[in-house]
Amino acid sequence: MERPGRPASLAARMTLWYALSTFSLVLMASGFLYHALSESLAHDEDALLSEKFQNLTVRMDDRTSDLNDLREFVGELPMWYRNASFWTRILDDQGRLLTETPGMSHSLPLALFKTLPSKNGNPMATSTEGRPFRIFSATGIWTGHSPPSRVTAQMAVDITSDQAILAKFRAELWTVLAFAILACALVGYGIAQRGIRPVRKMAETAARISSSTLYERLERSGLPSELSDLAGTFNEMLDRLENSFTRLSRFSSDIAHELRTPLQNLRGEAEVVLTKARQPSEYQDLLGSFLEEYQRLSTLIDRLLFLARAENPQTQIQREEVDLKKELGLLQDYYGPSAVESGVAVRVESLEGLRANLDRSLFQRAVGNLVENALKHTPAGGTVLLRASNGGERVRVEVADTGRGIPQEEVSLVFDRFYRVDPSRSLASGGAGLGLPIVKSIMELHEGTVEIQSQTGRGTTVVLSFPAFSQETGHEKEAGSSVVVDYSSHSN
Repeated sequence: MERPGRPASLAARMTLWYALSTFSLVLMASGFLYHALSESLAHDEDALLSEKFQNLTVRMDDRTSDLNDLREFVGELPMWYRNASFWTRILDDQGRLLTETPGMSHSLPLALFKTLPSKNGNPMATSTEGRPFRIFSATGIWTGHSPPSRVTAQMAVDITSDQAILAKFRAELWTVLAFAILACALVGYGIAQRGIRPVRKMAETAARISSSTLYERLERSGLPSELSDLAGTFNEMLDRLENSFTRLSRFSSDIAHELRTPLQNLRGEAEVVLTKARQPSEYQDLLGSFLEEYQRLSTLIDRLLFLARAENPQTQIQREEVDLKKELGLLQDYYGPSAVESGVAVRVESLEGLRANLDRSLFQRAVGNLVENALKHTPAGGTVLLRASNGGERVRVEVADTGRGIPQEEVSLVFDRFYRVDPSRSLASGGAGLGLPIVKSIMELHEGTVEIQSQTGRGTTVVLSFPAFSQETGHEKEAGSSVVVDYSSHSN
């Protein structure tokens, strides 16, 4: 029994639909059989009446036939229909009675044949005693009469036995239908239970899955094709969830590790300074050190918040038409002084008028991160090249340096959060390992791609691929969350 207010179960619905559809077919088949039997009996009755009339016609065609012959015919019955009551009446062309079966006028009055129309064969009538008859009326020429005259023959056959056969068939049919609906329901329930068994098995497996058992998967072998596809889709979702939980767990551990270092530095310095009284200048140095650690913590938190916003599916960007050569020139001017101090040359190569539809501040942040990384890893006398080129439906922006390069086995890892090619670098001396992940997130927001090509000792080239600007996509998209560029947090 279903609980009140609870939707019917799939098994109940399948049972109901199977029982109704199957019973409907049984009912239609039974109705067809009943109709066929009824039509067969009616056909036999009509054939008997037609045969009787043909025999009468043959008798009247005999030139020697007289009224006694007609009376003798009226008293005859076919041997194979002895159990049925057969009635005949013959009228002359004036409608006067010539002869009839005894008692016919009382049981089947003459008016009955005149008022009852014929539909789809010979009509049925009920005698004054309440017995059912099939009646027939036709005219013929009585050749033996002098002169030959037209007569009307009215015939009727008692169909009580046929009606009894139909009544018995109906009673048996209702019994069969009652058992049929019960059998359909039972068979339908069995089929439904068997049919939803894989669904229940899938539900049991899904119920066991939690954040600690994301490794479990639905078994696809033996499932129907539709459920196999559903199980495959569900397993793919579990793969994504497991990957997300793994990344979240690793991300949480990395955050705890990265935050622990500056906090321990702050605590250690505070404990040292509190061991004894200090000069004002020493307190000022300590406060300056505290501010540096606070700034590093602020930078780290800013980058983490940016990555969190970038991964939100509802995050949208402010696109606009951007002149790539102009933007690269601005970045060259911004990083020029620090590049001069490091002895590194920054050059720009780009076609005039090369444009793309992108978010200017995010573009500056992505390329700025790459430039800072390049300056940190390029020794004095090296070069950092900013190049923009047209690639058909996409534009390419490259940041190439002549620095130390990245080992091949680590190229695929540099986009992981908190990953550093040189593990000895700390937040104080280098980056937090978030610069390239931020670049990747920005490219994903732009529906673009980022690739790295690097050789140890010969330098690194990072290629950003953006959708090209077109008149169809050049309009600004719906405003969403915006990210303000922060050059102080570009480093990796």
